[in-house]
Amino acid sequence: MTPLNLTMQAFGPFAGTQTIDFTALGRSPLFLINGPTGAGKSSILDAICFALYGQTTGNERDPAQMRCDQADASLLTEVTLDFRLRGVEYRVRRVPQQERPKARGEGTTTHNAEAQLWRLKEGGEVESCLVARKVNDATAELHTLIGLDANQFRQVMVLPQGKFRELLLAESKDREKIFSQLFQTQIFQRIEEQLSAQAKQIERAVKDHRQHISGILAGGELVGEAALEQELEALTPQVEAARQAFERAQQQRRTAEIKRDEALALERQFEARDALASDKARHLVQQPHIESMQARLAQSTHAQALHSPKTALDQAQHALTTAQAEHQQAHTALTTERTSAEKAQRAWEVAQERQTEVPALRERHRQLTEFIEQGQQLSALQGRFQTAQTAWQQADASLKRDEKQLDSIRQQGEAIGINLERLQAELQQLASAPAELNRHNNLLNQRQELDELTRQRRELTAQQQQATDALKRLQSEASQAEHHATEQEMRWHQGQAALLALSLEVNAPCPVCGSLDHPAPAANNANLVTQAQVEEARAAQEYARQSFQGAERHHQQLAQQIKYNAEQVQRLTQQLGEWASQPLVELQKTCDEWQRQTARQTSVERETHQQIAARDTLRREWGALDKQLKAQRPAVEKAKEDALRLESQRDQLSQSLPENAREPEAMRQTLTELERQVSHIEHAWEVAQQALSNSQTQLARAEEQLRGANERVERSEKSLQQAQTEWQAALQQSPFEDNAAFQAAQLDDTQRQTFTQQIEAYQRRLAELEGALQNYQTQLAEKTPPDLTALATLTDAAQAEENTQLEAWRTCDGRLSMLHGIRQKLAKAHAAQAELEAQYQLWGTLSEVANGRTGHRISLQRFVLGVLLDDVLIQASERLVRMSRGRYQLVRREDPSKGTKASGLELDVADTYTGKNRSVATLSGGESFMAALSLALGLSDVVQAYAGGIQLDTLFIDEGFGSLDQDALDQAIAMLSELQMGGRMIGVISHVSELKEQMPVRLEVSASRHGSSVAVKGALL
Repeated sequence: MTPLNLTMQAFGPFAGTQTIDFTALGRSPLFLINGPTGAGKSSILDAICFALYGQTTGNERDPAQMRCDQADASLLTEVTLDFRLRGVEYRVRRVPQQERPKARGEGTTTHNAEAQLWRLKEGGEVESCLVARKVNDATAELHTLIGLDANQFRQVMVLPQGKFRELLLAESKDREKIFSQLFQTQIFQRIEEQLSAQAKQIERAVKDHRQHISGILAGGELVGEAALEQELEALTPQVEAARQAFERAQQQRRTAEIKRDEALALERQFEARDALASDKARHLVQQPHIESMQARLAQSTHAQALHSPKTALDQAQHALTTAQAEHQQAHTALTTERTSAEKAQRAWEVAQERQTEVPALRERHRQLTEFIEQGQQLSALQGRFQTAQTAWQQADASLKRDEKQLDSIRQQGEAIGINLERLQAELQQLASAPAELNRHNNLLNQRQELDELTRQRRELTAQQQQATDALKRLQSEASQAEHHATEQEMRWHQGQAALLALSLEVNAPCPVCGSLDHPAPAANNANLVTQAQVEEARAAQEYARQSFQGAERHHQQLAQQIKYNAEQVQRLTQQLGEWASQPLVELQKTCDEWQRQTARQTSVERETHQQIAARDTLRREWGALDKQLKAQRPAVEKAKEDALRLESQRDQLSQSLPENAREPEAMRQTLTELERQVSHIEHAWEVAQQALSNSQTQLARAEEQLRGANERVERSEKSLQQAQTEWQAALQQSPFEDNAAFQAAQLDDTQRQTFTQQIEAYQRRLAELEGALQNYQTQLAEKTPPDLTALATLTDAAQAEENTQLEAWRTCDGRLSMLHGIRQKLAKAHAAQAELEAQYQLWGTLSEVANGRTGHRISLQRFVLGVLLDDVLIQASERLVRMSRGRYQLVRREDPSKGTKASGLELDVADTYTGKNRSVATLSGGESFMAALSLALGLSDVVQAYAGGIQLDTLFIDEGFGSLDQDALDQAIAMLSELQMGGRMIGVISHVSELKEQMPVRLEVSASRHGSSVAVKGALL
């Protein structure tokens, strides 16, 4: 940071406005700030520090107390500083809180503190506004830009009066903060924190696994892993023998159930056969009625044969067509019924196959019933475990939630920091958006006005052309009207002369000239013009003249408007520049873009304030949450130990049950589902049997219908042939005596169709019943009804034997499975514990070393800073050796501090006179100043060499040279001159007269009763 221009108004001892142009001191100047005591030399440094951070160099006076008592009441106390940082120029202005006179009335009002920050172009013009008014925002932005807070700035760039020894005598902890900020070594601190967190996490996991192994053995009631192996060896053959006995009993039970189910199926077939026989007997009761209808239908057929030959022939042809259609329908119906019968057969086979699953489902039903009874025995232990587990989970969840929240707060803090940097950078880019938006909106209004003027000009030009044409036309009409009026008036006069001539008498005087002779009287003309016609012509002439004059005035007005329009177009074109020729939509797009950037600037400012508030809130939450976590961890460990012990006991009891039978409610649901499945399968089997029987009956009916259709087709063909024969014969002779006999023998189509359908339906149903009954008779020819009671008794006995063998096998196998599970858990637990212990050996060692809990208690960051401090001390010692005439060197103390105090960055001074190292606190005032000055210069050299984000290119020293002798003073000035030649600005405040001779460039501060003033002396411009 290099100051360029400083303006102080009503600040400190400066009553008016004082401006210091540091660029007038030369490039990288070494200058003296000189003046009497109390004139305001230190106030210049106060003003620089106040402009940047809102604090004075000594931080002993409140900024509100810096107002000059001699200043005019209407003059605000404010400081403005222009400075250069990394090639970019900035301007900051600060106004402290103060009282000022009211604008109206008497008394004063409070003017609140404010601050503005701008980025400047070359030449000092404002490029963008970074902070508009808020003090805290300006301080935070400058802290980010410079990389130092106010205290660090005072220790490394400004050495205030009486503060030389602060950096020199600072403890390791304080020096670590300063150096980590200067050299940007915070990454090493984050490494320390990450290593510590990783080691603690692994350590907790190791303890958990050790407790888990003890809980596994205790849950199996085992004294050790040797007892586990002995019991496994003895139990394995017993389990195999019990399993074989159970499988034999199970096979016997399945055989008995198969025989029982076959008997049930045979019983249902006998019942179906008897039902069909009953249906056939009821159907035969209708046979006499059917035979009567057949006889009546036969008589009608004879009568139809005697019908009119032509009608008989048509009816025969129609009957054949109908019979063929019925034959096709019957054939299609038979195909459909055969398909349905095949589907019913397949469905019956599927249902029969599913019926074989019923015994297994019933066996599962019986097992689940027993499992439910056994599971109820675990309820008491389960309740205790759930209570303990809930307590542990709640405590652990609360701990993890708080730890996660703590980590989340840290991540949020880091994210907010990154976001703030991004927002501040974006805010810098958007600072000029409002001004640009206003300018482009003005341009848009001007461009719209220009387009409107252009449109008006086209309209005015068209109107002018129309007005010119109208003017010419009206001028012609006015001339014609004037000529016509003159002609009419002349004709009127001629008519009047002719009328007068008619009244002339011989030797009578003329009324006009008085002559008695009338040689050529006016001749009478038939086209006389009346006075009214003359007046009408004169009126038309006047109207035409006025119209012409009006058109002339309108033409002149349009010309003036066109001229004014051209002037406005020229003015706007000059104001718009290149935008005058660009399309309006492009300018509109540019305005929209600036509108978007302006809205974005407002959003970014609001988001920046929100982020800063959120960061402060997170810092408070971090402290409270960290304290809470330290009190939670022991309680979580105790709750976890209780829960693990009860869990192990519960697992051992529950391992005697299969994995899928450890939840009573789930088993009850499964039990209900099994009952539903058995019922569904049996119902499906019955439905499939019924559907198969129905489909077979329908198939037989369809076959019978097809046979009947075939017969009808054959009869129809014969009838057609006979009708054709009779038609030929009837041509000669009629078979009936009279028409009455022929009509009495006929039936209408409806009656015939009714009789035929009833007869066919009866025959089809009879054929279906006989076919189905014949099938059952064939199937049951050599079979007798089964004894279901005896078969059920055999099945129950086999089921009881199977249950007995299952219980014996399950008891042995449950214990064996539990022991195998314990052995597997132990193997996994041992492997996991070994892996965790290996990890802890690595991460724990790294954490101890990185966090400085071994050896000399030097952390990783402090070790890195120690190396950097060694480089600083090398540079500082070169200067201190010269100023102390070879006596002193600054060295880093290598002995660790006592107790738990952090060490690694303490400073000692090597005294070559005694050959020993001693504390820098033992140096005298002058020696301390030399050491502090050397340290500051050495620090400046190293920071610049590492080319970090912080540039120490300016140094201000307030007093201290008076404690040096002449030789040390000369050496100090020589070193400052060398530093100046390296490109740094160095300002020195001192009363030492020798400095005036060696430092010709000075800022002379003069004091008076009306306030102090500053003048530049000896500058090399």
